[in-house]
Amino acid sequence: MSDSPRSGAGETPLTGWHYARFRDVALTVGATALSRSSRLLWYAETLVLSARYQQWIGASAWARDSRCRPDHVALWEELAKPRLAGRGAVALEFGVADGRATRWWSHRGVDFAAWHGFDTFEGLPGAWTRAGVSVMSAGVFAPTAGAGSVPSLAAPFPYAWHKGLIEETLPAFVRPDAPLFVLIDVDLFEPALVILEWLTQNGRPGDLVYFDEAFDPWNEGLALRRAFEGGLRLRAIGHSGSSLLAEVASPAAAIGAGDGP
Repeated sequence: MSDSPRSGAGETPLTGWHYARFRDVALTVGATALSRSSRLLWYAETLVLSARYQQWIGASAWARDSRCRPDHVALWEELAKPRLAGRGAVALEFGVADGRATRWWSHRGVDFAAWHGFDTFEGLPGAWTRAGVSVMSAGVFAPTAGAGSVPSLAAPFPYAWHKGLIEETLPAFVRPDAPLFVLIDVDLFEPALVILEWLTQNGRPGDLVYFDEAFDPWNEGLALRRAFEGGLRLRAIGHSGSSLLAEVASPAAAIGAGDGP
């Protein structure tokens, strides 16, 4: 008599049960090995999260026309720059650090009316975590010139730095009467949600919004989903494996609540 579990009298052994045991063993051994190396785990997790993110983009009505590009520079150069040309837009950059994004855009011939950078300039204000596990410690991404220092650059547009927690500096910021280019690279959930709540109230159709870590479902990605639930309406223009370029949608083109993430 076989001791294999059966689903019923006269039926063949449940081969799925054997597969389940094999799967559990493989997952336990593989995951245990990965858990001992934060770097390998980070890459493996990032790859899986990126794949899940791109599945979400492919399945979402608001992103049906999104064009995939290999990286964020391609998104900026090929998709954002043509939309910003000749518009006199105002840029709101969240997460400035050394000002690399500001410098990149300062050499692209876009006629920004102004550039506003929001950052603590002290590095991440809190630990970057996923599911309660630290990815990077507080203080990472501090300016290379020293904590508290702000970028100095020659730019063809006026710029201003807003130093402090975004949760404290943004709410009082008055929206300029111009199209916006909003760059979100804050990594953490709380400031990302504050930015998107401000945009829900102050955004106008055609404003461009860039997310650097949209693929992270515990931080910027989670804030994006919460903002959809709160009434923000976006139309995706392009994405990479981690980032997203979108525009604020007009009410007529806005997705319904059931079409969002």
